[in-house]
Amino acid sequence: MLLVLAETVVFVQQGGDDRMSGKTGRKINRRRLVFSIAPLLVLLLAIVALNWFMPPSLATQTPSREATAVPPQISASTTNHTPSPILQATILPSPTPTATPLPAVVPEASITLLGPPAEGNFSVNDRIAFYWAYSEDLLPGQEFLFTLRENAEILAASSLRAPNFGTAYQIVLDMTDVVTEGETAVWQVQLQWQNIDQPLLASENRTLSLMKTQ
Repeated sequence: MLLVLAETVVFVQQGGDDRMSGKTGRKINRRRLVFSIAPLLVLLLAIVALNWFMPPSLATQTPSREATAVPPQISASTTNHTPSPILQATILPSPTPTATPLPAVVPEASITLLGPPAEGNFSVNDRIAFYWAYSEDLLPGQEFLFTLRENAEILAASSLRAPNFGTAYQIVLDMTDVVTEGETAVWQVQLQWQNIDQPLLASENRTLSLMKTQ
């Protein structure tokens, strides 16, 4: 570009010289032309100077973006999942129920047989009323057990859990329902807890005489 501009200036100057050699009146036009071309020459020289002194790295350097490191994302499907350990349930032994002690019988408690009297005589066909008294009130869960025995054999047995003869207790026994071979029998009353075959208190043994009819 500079070469073309120089040739143009030379050409203009040569043409001007040819014209001025024959025509001195055109000197003024040549000066005007020089003055009009001078700014262009200054601009071109400035461009050449910039290109000459500018480092080549700045001329060719293009803005570049630094690569930003992106941390690798861990996919949920590729993550090793370690299952939580399953703890075994601890079975605690159930507490052993402690039996509530039953109240004891007071020392002054007593069972008194009221009838029939000792050595009373009865027929094997009679209905005999056996009755007795207790010095204390029966506690919940207590009962009286009446037994009629012949030697070691029990001929009859019955229980009562509440007074049924005023404040006393009574059992009526039909002797026709009792099978006996002997001539005597013994009856007794015992105090005990229901469903527990263990006497808490016992009365005296009372004997009956049984007569067989002819």
